[in-house]
Amino acid sequence: MIPADPGVPGAEPSAPEPLPRTAFCAAGHAASSAADLGDRLLRAHEAGELRLIDAGQEAESGLPRRWRASWGRGSTAVRAALVVARGPGAETAFWVHAEAARPWSIRDQVSPVQRLGLLEHDPRDPRGAYSLTEQNPLVGLEDVEFLVHTFAGGVRDSPVLVFHGDLARPMPPELLRFRAATKGLCGLLPVDDSVRERVNALLPEDRWLPARAARLYLPSWWAPHLDDPVVPGERFGRPGEWRKLVDIALRVSSWRAGGAIRMTGGAWRALLVDPMHDRRVAPGTRGGALRWLPAADDGGARVLRDRLGTAARQEELARDRADSSAAELAERRAGLRRLRDRAGRAERSRRRLAELAGRLRRQRDEAESALRSGSVLATVRAAREAELEAALHAEELDAAEDELLRLRHRVAELERLGSPEPGPDAAPPEPVPEHATFAELLATARRELPALRFGPQVDPSALDGHRRSGQWLRRTWNVLVLLDSYARDRAGAADPGRADLRGFAHYVRAHGGERGISPALVASGESELVVNTPRFRTARTFPVPAEVEPAGHAFFGAHVRIDRGGGVAPRLHYVDDSRGATASIHIGHLGPHLPGPESN
Repeated sequence: MIPADPGVPGAEPSAPEPLPRTAFCAAGHAASSAADLGDRLLRAHEAGELRLIDAGQEAESGLPRRWRASWGRGSTAVRAALVVARGPGAETAFWVHAEAARPWSIRDQVSPVQRLGLLEHDPRDPRGAYSLTEQNPLVGLEDVEFLVHTFAGGVRDSPVLVFHGDLARPMPPELLRFRAATKGLCGLLPVDDSVRERVNALLPEDRWLPARAARLYLPSWWAPHLDDPVVPGERFGRPGEWRKLVDIALRVSSWRAGGAIRMTGGAWRALLVDPMHDRRVAPGTRGGALRWLPAADDGGARVLRDRLGTAARQEELARDRADSSAAELAERRAGLRRLRDRAGRAERSRRRLAELAGRLRRQRDEAESALRSGSVLATVRAAREAELEAALHAEELDAAEDELLRLRHRVAELERLGSPEPGPDAAPPEPVPEHATFAELLATARRELPALRFGPQVDPSALDGHRRSGQWLRRTWNVLVLLDSYARDRAGAADPGRADLRGFAHYVRAHGGERGISPALVASGESELVVNTPRFRTARTFPVPAEVEPAGHAFFGAHVRIDRGGGVAPRLHYVDDSRGATASIHIGHLGPHLPGPESN
């Protein structure tokens, strides 16, 4: 709704109908220089600050001069119309109508009045009562009567925001944003304590300036039943409060009712509304009096600058593409070298695999010919016969060793009987005790062989019940007797250079024949594979006294082969400490062959 014309007798200003939030209307007076805004708008058009759509006069309707312009893009696009007309005296009346893509709010830092250059021409209220631009802070004024009309009801036609606070400090950021969003449309008056007190002394209580707060004084015609909105100082930091003030100030400033600037509804619509809906006007369609100002022609400086800028951007883009292509080419060349290296390695691997494949084919052919010339059953029978033959040879060897031992005992006995004066060392050979089990053998050894120490983990019971257990018992006893003799001889020897002090293997070479033990059965250590493989080494690590190893355990690498084969292959593992603190031989294992590369 357009307010009623105050020139009609008896007409009262009516409350304005709410405008769309995307619409903006303003009217006022400005200096006479505002009538010559054409040059300023043309310069803004050439500088790219706005896009001037047309400029001229509507000859048919005899309207004042009008400009149409736009600025922004997308969600920030704005289309506006500006109309100016010379008024009485030295002032010019102006009207502004604009439509935006989104509602006006405190986020809009530049109002259409400022964008169109009206602030440069001293815009004022219709009655000239108050300037629409920001005022200097009023500090320490003695005479404030001239301000009464600014806050008295029924005098003003535009809103005024009065801010009372500490003027020695910068204004709050939200207040600055309010000023930017309403610049040219709403007065802003900062006052100090003395000015506030003097003004309040001249005003009724309902119009007093609040302490430490901001109050938006509205014209009385806008909404007489509503109080002026106030923002207390403690709520200055809340943007929502200031958005409400901006919305009210913009709506009030859109309608200047009660002053000489008001026009009839038909005139307002003809000036501001219709041109905004006529968005696609072509030259010559509205009469010869309409002049169009299109964009600068191709020879203009702006177009030339645009072309130079475009060429520079294209050159920079081409340079970037060249650099990118060079980098991509270098990367592809490096990738090609890597692929060639891989191809060379693949070719060498292929030749190696071809050689291996040829060798495997020959081995397969040999195996097939061997398979054709024989049979699996024949091979199994040959393996069993070889195993039986090996067992028979082992039994014959054991029998031969036993017979050799008896013969040596017999020779020693005959030499003793034939000697006219037997020496003190010529004692009859000790008979080999008969043991039924390895448990009996172990008990006898612990009782009669004091130089030997058996660990608690020694359990030779797994060697009982075999076909060759009898031979294992006799050979184990002979080995233990030799170890005991070896340990006692080393413990009591004073000359470390004697041959029998160089290890048990040397001792067996000298004295093993007396017990039928070959030096080939004695191994002073394990292979490197066994020593360096954790699983095999752990299987040969057993507890020992702290006098032997402070850690309480040692690696038992030295061992004696009780039997050479037969599947069980018994072994006796020991640690030689005959020259150490215990002067003993420590037995860590007596039983089947421990895990190793062969058994694995």
